[in-house]
Amino acid sequence: MRYRIERLERAGFSAPVREHHFECRIVPWDDGGQRLHGVEIATEPAAELASHRDGFGNQVHRGALLGAHDRLVVRLQAEVETLLANPFDFEAVAPAREAGWIADSLRQAPRLWDFLLHRSPLTPALEAGALGEPDDDDANGDVPSLPLWQPGVAILRQMQDACHQIGEDFTLDRDEAPAAALTELFLRRSGGAADLAHLLIAIARSWGVPARFVTGYLDAGYFEPDADDPGDSEPHPQALHCWMEALVPGAGWRGFDPSNDLVADDTFIRLAVGRDLRDVIGFRQSFKGEGRAAELDSEIDVRRLD
Repeated sequence: MRYRIERLERAGFSAPVREHHFECRIVPWDDGGQRLHGVEIATEPAAELASHRDGFGNQVHRGALLGAHDRLVVRLQAEVETLLANPFDFEAVAPAREAGWIADSLRQAPRLWDFLLHRSPLTPALEAGALGEPDDDDANGDVPSLPLWQPGVAILRQMQDACHQIGEDFTLDRDEAPAAALTELFLRRSGGAADLAHLLIAIARSWGVPARFVTGYLDAGYFEPDADDPGDSEPHPQALHCWMEALVPGAGWRGFDPSNDLVADDTFIRLAVGRDLRDVIGFRQSFKGEGRAAELDSEIDVRRLD
């Protein structure tokens, strides 16, 4: 698939600020799974931009505005071609050999340990029963149980099953702000795409499978109204999406989207990856002055070209 992506980011301030330094992660990856055919970035007020790759391989654009201003607008236009039409098209490794395949991958690329050993409130260690079994104070005993590792079953199959179970046990709320800790997801029994992705990451790591958080763009078709819901007649505003990727033996990184219960294909456009959401924040800034930063306003438009 080939897509044109247009994105607008607006940062406003309550009073003029100065010495404003900012960086943004808004440009899709250019790798074996997708090709970046062109990108243009402009700012208002105009700022000279430089770029670099962060420690996870994400493309970062940075700039500075030294003079006083009360707003910043960043505009992106990019064309990208996604290549993963069939995520199941690879030479599978026998389940008995998968642990050895992952161990060899960790030896050959030690940075993969970041995606296996990292623990945070968003992706905590899931010990036996952690978050997943009711305690003595839970009168109803209805806390969702976590998927257990199944010896002899391929990792791809187990990831699909876990993805499906999360969708069954938790309600997706697209308007929900990302939780500060994964425990909030279990208290609410609902969460946004980021929360569900964090849970699947924590599960995969508890199995010994490297896993990483992904932000990106989706085909516009995902935002069309639900044909089965008479009250849903208008397209939904396009927004940044979150999912996760696991290191699947024989395939490499493969995406799993618990929000839609899907294995990611060429309708998913990878933007940034990290250990959890905090590594992939799309816009960071610092400035001086009396002004306070208002909430960032974003507009995204993804169009299929072919």
